[in-house]
Amino acid sequence: MAEKKTWVHRTIQVAPLVGLSIFFILIMYGYRHGIFQSADSLQQFMQQFGSYAIILFILIQIIQVIIPILPGGISSVAGMLMFGNVFGLLYSCIGLIIGEAIGFLFVRYYGTSFVRFILSPKKFQKFEQLVIEKTNNIKKVLIVTLLLPFAPDDLICLVAGLTKLSFREYMQIVILLKPWSVAVYSMIMLFLFQQAQGHF
Repeated sequence: MAEKKTWVHRTIQVAPLVGLSIFFILIMYGYRHGIFQSADSLQQFMQQFGSYAIILFILIQIIQVIIPILPGGISSVAGMLMFGNVFGLLYSCIGLIIGEAIGFLFVRYYGTSFVRFILSPKKFQKFEQLVIEKTNNIKKVLIVTLLLPFAPDDLICLVAGLTKLSFREYMQIVILLKPWSVAVYSMIMLFLFQQAQGHF
């Protein structure tokens, strides 16, 4: 059992690197085949997958909250490039909000054992520190964290699952503020991506 748990931990830790590698391979493939020549060409490429592309992207965003397949907001930027800024952000928000809800409920039901299972030892240590420091005023901390685009809101959402904050109140805060956080973060990342793209 311990060996299986260690294997899962290692898989989770390697997932972001694998995801990033796949992302760059897809970018190189896209450049080679002219998919990234314009937003229209990229959207036309995605249209051949129909509604399955949207469903797959939303599922990736749900998983992304618990297991970061891609570092930072790269997945949200990819969504904006694939589906356009408005729909890309919309699909990102749908997936991420559902993911935050699932993460909260899992922590509430399974406690720290679930958090220890999905986080690396280093991140779990940070999680425990946040539990000690932020539990008493979790509502305020959650609001502030979601208002700051680059703050570790996913960790705070996990912490919230261990507090007395109701699921209804938690979801009201997340639904109200998560879109703001995702939009600002994604727009900044998209701008940086486009600037880097212009130097190639």
